[in-house]
Amino acid sequence: MTEVDQKTDEKKVVPQDPETVEKELEEVGFVAPPDGGYGWAIVVSSFLLNMVVDGVIFTVGKILQPAWVKGFNISEASAAMTMSILSGFYFFVGPVASALCNVFGCRQVALAGSVIAAVGFLLSIAAPNIYVLYLTFGLVAGAGFGMMYLPAIVIISQYFAKKRSLATGIAVCGSGIGTTVFAMLNDVVWEFVKQDWQQFLVYTATVTISGFAAALLLRPLKASQDQIEKVAEIVENYEENKEKVPESPSLSKHNTPFLSSLELHTAGKHANGVHRNGSVKSIIDAVAKDVEELNRPLARMDIFYTGSTTNIAARSRTGTMNREEAAEHLKNLRDNLKEDTPLQYLSKLDLNVAEDGTIQHVEEKSVMRDIGAALKNLLDKQLLASPSFLLLAFSGTLTLCCFYVPFIYLGNHLDKIEGLTVAEKSFTVSLIGVLNIIARIGCGYIADRPEVSALHVNNIALIMAGLATMTVPFYTAYWQFLVFCVPFSIGVACFAALRSVIVLELIGLEKMSNAFGILLTFMGVGAVVGSPMAAAMKDITGNFDTSFYVMGALMAISGAMCIPLGALRKWELARATKSDAKTEVELQKLTDAEQK
Repeated sequence: MTEVDQKTDEKKVVPQDPETVEKELEEVGFVAPPDGGYGWAIVVSSFLLNMVVDGVIFTVGKILQPAWVKGFNISEASAAMTMSILSGFYFFVGPVASALCNVFGCRQVALAGSVIAAVGFLLSIAAPNIYVLYLTFGLVAGAGFGMMYLPAIVIISQYFAKKRSLATGIAVCGSGIGTTVFAMLNDVVWEFVKQDWQQFLVYTATVTISGFAAALLLRPLKASQDQIEKVAEIVENYEENKEKVPESPSLSKHNTPFLSSLELHTAGKHANGVHRNGSVKSIIDAVAKDVEELNRPLARMDIFYTGSTTNIAARSRTGTMNREEAAEHLKNLRDNLKEDTPLQYLSKLDLNVAEDGTIQHVEEKSVMRDIGAALKNLLDKQLLASPSFLLLAFSGTLTLCCFYVPFIYLGNHLDKIEGLTVAEKSFTVSLIGVLNIIARIGCGYIADRPEVSALHVNNIALIMAGLATMTVPFYTAYWQFLVFCVPFSIGVACFAALRSVIVLELIGLEKMSNAFGILLTFMGVGAVVGSPMAAAMKDITGNFDTSFYVMGALMAISGAMCIPLGALRKWELARATKSDAKTEVELQKLTDAEQK
């Protein structure tokens, strides 16, 4: 045996502690985002899915709601409830959709979502009354749209890290394109079907099922065979030499779920003696499943963060710093910047560890467990007890109250101007879509500039959009409506694009997945309440003037109420620190007393 071979063998038998091996396993088994390649096909698919979902949600209401008012002889508020349930469940289903992505993968969930939404629209054709539409058009189709939207966002984070901001920016531009295209196309189709809302729903279902083709492109990112073999080799070496580690602590004292699961799943191999014969290949099938678990979407803490991961450290909790502190924080990070993208993920296998530190079992992947965990995250006590987070969440509810109102009811104010064609009226919504694209690109630029506060930009944009909405009833000329589209589009884009960046600034990365689910729920409430509230005001007053005053005020308030958010979060963290210090002192006193 040569000297080199001897050194190699010595290196292999050096015993390692479980936590070191766990880290090595994660580094080898984790599938790093390629930041390109097939990822650009994923961006195209996400773009098309956003185009279909938002294109339908933002544009069909202004055509269908008046038809339902007339066809069912109901109030504006009753008709508006159908669209509001659709948009509300689009948000409500988010936590469940994320759990389904974790179990089945993004492609399967998006495919199922397109079918469910299309079926919902087709079932609506035979609806005998508005209440059936609440179920078929609102709940069923809304849930399907949520299952199409969330995978399209999640999978971008799996394929992109450093270029994530660019990729996400391109993908969400589908929302603006969809709004622009369908706002004009819907009027043509409406006239073609002779203003028959049931035939129009066939067209809506056809557009929706086209998302099935786009979802087929959502190919999951999997570990290579080479990665799996390397993981198997590490486990083999660890198993052969772990008895050489003196007095190894119990597993319950180590955060080693990936290693523990691998040991458990390869135990049969060891018992049969196959592993001892030196065959690494024999355990590859056993470890492949665990490597897949490591790379599930929700195993990544940054899965809902839409900015580039190179800025995560620079962004994290900067919302609790003043300008000077944030600048110093950013400077220190740049001075110590490393080229490698940081590993932003966690192993999330649930282990049942006995008192002696042995693992009794590892829970297998299951739909109900993951859905239960997702719903449990909605009750995160730490977040729900945080005044700053609740303020952010409630502001989202107020924003969504106004969010869809101009898309649906702006045309009612345009009716005051004589001589406008149907195309001219629809152009305002199309213009909002175009400006939304430009604004979202700008938001992507902001997301990659840690020195710019996303919270401040969001607050200013929402206040401007809200104030502009309040002025709509005073417009008497067409150009005024076109000018209105500018601030409103910017407000909508900033709210949608910067939400995850704001959460990172205030809360940090560790709680982002939980925060995202809770925020979706609060936004869903606003989406359900907003449009019917605006329609009810019209039923009472006879016009939409009061509706725009109130809804615009709510959007402006949603921005204004977040102005002190950074200071509130800073106070909250300081109070928690003092409380922890006090508890530590009290525990030390008890310890000293016991020793005496």
